[in-house]
Amino acid sequence: MRLERYSGLYSTALNPSNTAFMPHNWEVSLFNAGSFFENNYAYLKNTSLPNALRNTDNIVAVSDLAPEQPAPTDAILLDYYDKDRRMRGVSQAHIGGPGFSFRFGENNVIGLTTAIRGEFSAYRIPAIFRYPAFSQIRIGQTVDIQPVQLEAMSWAEIGLHYSRSNSDGDLTTAWGVQPKFLMGFVGGFGRSNGTFQYTPGRNDTAIFNTPTWNYGLSGALLDAETVSGGGSELGGFGAGIDIGFSWAATADDEGHYRWRAGVSLLDLGFIRFSRGSEQHLLRLDSIGVVDGNAISADNAQDYSRLLSDFLMGDPLASLQGQSFSMGLPTALSVQVDVQVLPHLYFAAVAVQRVPLIKNALKRPSTLAVVPRFEHRWASFSLPVVLNDWQSLRVGLAARLGWLYIGSDNIGSFFTREKLSGADAYIGLKINGFSFGNGGGKERLNKERSRGGKQNRRKIKCYTF
Repeated sequence: MRLERYSGLYSTALNPSNTAFMPHNWEVSLFNAGSFFENNYAYLKNTSLPNALRNTDNIVAVSDLAPEQPAPTDAILLDYYDKDRRMRGVSQAHIGGPGFSFRFGENNVIGLTTAIRGEFSAYRIPAIFRYPAFSQIRIGQTVDIQPVQLEAMSWAEIGLHYSRSNSDGDLTTAWGVQPKFLMGFVGGFGRSNGTFQYTPGRNDTAIFNTPTWNYGLSGALLDAETVSGGGSELGGFGAGIDIGFSWAATADDEGHYRWRAGVSLLDLGFIRFSRGSEQHLLRLDSIGVVDGNAISADNAQDYSRLLSDFLMGDPLASLQGQSFSMGLPTALSVQVDVQVLPHLYFAAVAVQRVPLIKNALKRPSTLAVVPRFEHRWASFSLPVVLNDWQSLRVGLAARLGWLYIGSDNIGSFFTREKLSGADAYIGLKINGFSFGNGGGKERLNKERSRGGKQNRRKIKCYTF
């Protein structure tokens, strides 16, 4: 969806310079959406994603089963990984609104993108929190809890797009930039700043030894009733930018390239939450006992006051400020696309997360190889994707005219032994086109797709 020459606006999410190589002069994106989820904490046994979504009432955790209470015959079993390693969980969702791109002056492309996005990330969760390990901690047993961090945020963005290309012989160089205005709906983060000791006590009590917890919650998470629409109003604003460069070696006078390579910096930016938001620091320099039965509140703000009172002796002692910033899921990406045969391409993409702000969302680090067949009115690709250097998935995607649909984890839609994640995306747009056998407009589009300058060495002489 973001790799081929016809991707246009969709490709800007991977590299904003890619629009310089699109074979058409304009396009309008009507709608696009995508969702991704992956974790190594729990999984569903022997089911597909559609089947699990249709039968959520039949999901039964293996921890609730016993010899005298076996699983029903139609049960979908929820089981837990037991490998002694840190856990991760990450989800991404986006809905793209109307957008457009337009080529002018032969070498320039301008555009507009809109989207609503939501992400959750939890990386390097200590292995002690794995269900088999945590459920076996005995009363009075002391365990070390290593640092933990998680983030979640939803926001809307409006992006302006510009790319420019320049041809020097058979080599075309392009660069692109996409500044974005961000509007934050909901945001929150939490982390422990060091290793502390935890001891479960009797009657739902817990003993903590020198913990330090830092967290921030936007107004909608603190008390949804105080926000009209349950959190639909804005909680903050911010700015972001995508920057990219590409190089391509021209193959012929119809705009095809032998190869194209690019590098980009994605989602560099932040959102400042200030409307009704709070940032807290819970610190205890000694041993503290928390009685779970005594902690009861109606919302997160009241819980914060109670915990501050229990651990620090003052309901407001933990309050550090009424605003905080969260970073976008910043990443560095490298792309290579090679034409193997006419209409047959082979692409490789690497995306490495590089969080630059302390409370930044973290996207999966990805390595993908994608063979594809590409034609003007259709394309098919078979992505093989390695997420976070440990989760290998195979996908299937197609473009039929102006409709894009696919998944980078096609196995999640069929019965599989362990269902621990899913992925799907769809997009619909229209772009400039012409029918016939390569008339003037179509030829102009092909020439411009190479960066705007004609390859004079390939212009044929007249024959008499």
